[in-house]
Amino acid sequence: MANLNQFTSLPVHQFTKIIVICGPTAVGKTDLSIKLAKTFSGEIISADSRQIYKFMDIGTAKPNPTELTEIPHHLINIKNPDEKYTAGDFTRDADRIIEEIYERGKIPFIVGGTGFYIKSLLYGLCRTPRVPQKIRTNLQKEISEKGSNFFYNELKKIDPIAANKIHPNDSKRIIRALEVFQVTSKPLSQFWEELQLHKRYDHFTIYLTDERSILYEKINKRVDKMFADGLLDEIKNHIKMGYTKKSVGMNTLGYKELFDFINDKSDWDSTVNLIKQNMRNYAKRQFTWFSKQEIHLTINASNLNISNIEEKISQFLRVCPERSEGM
Repeated sequence: MANLNQFTSLPVHQFTKIIVICGPTAVGKTDLSIKLAKTFSGEIISADSRQIYKFMDIGTAKPNPTELTEIPHHLINIKNPDEKYTAGDFTRDADRIIEEIYERGKIPFIVGGTGFYIKSLLYGLCRTPRVPQKIRTNLQKEISEKGSNFFYNELKKIDPIAANKIHPNDSKRIIRALEVFQVTSKPLSQFWEELQLHKRYDHFTIYLTDERSILYEKINKRVDKMFADGLLDEIKNHIKMGYTKKSVGMNTLGYKELFDFINDKSDWDSTVNLIKQNMRNYAKRQFTWFSKQEIHLTINASNLNISNIEEKISQFLRVCPERSEGM
């Protein structure tokens, strides 16, 4: 076990040690994080943009009641499905909870697959200018008419660096890059460069992954289990509570597809297959995202060596970062 006394009272974020466990959906992050949190006297902060919502338990694969009692969990069930929650909100809340966890003499574990939440916590947010709603609305209309590929090609002309980091079908991010250029005449990538990201925490990031074919089968089985556990009844209860397809929390894989089935616009088999396909596609995007992030230890979920992982974490926790003079 690590000696916590040497870093529990560090006064600034960048000298505060945290463990990050990230990876694609259904890979096994919950099980691993609970095992490690038990070993290192830790508490878990969920970095999942959908587990924040109350009542949405089955479709977001939240830790079950037993798991939630085994280890303290934070930022789960904190918002109603019609409430907005941003990466900035997550960073602010996680900062506060990390400090509280250290005050209790525990180790913070940041666990989840929402890459933007994790990146915002570790490095901060890129501050870009406010864009008039009219510009955004016009771009959304045009991209729906001409398709994302047309505007992706436009983006490659004005900002090839940003285009290289954005998928041609990711219309939301394409619009964001184009609207920033329209407002400022500066490419979005220039704002990234000017930001000069600095580490906000001394972090050790574990990336849990698996062979794609194995992971996709896990996703398919997870979807089947969700329905066996009552996912359809869960969303029907949401509707009875007054939540609709327009509620921000309902724009979630496993939920949003079910509205067409409930409204007799899609048959059962097609709906289930669509959910599985969308979740596999989401896992692909997560693979791409995390492949571009700073990772300290990559672990294959099908060949876990817990002892090795624990040794790596122990080494990280034993090392106190050197401070420059005047800090």
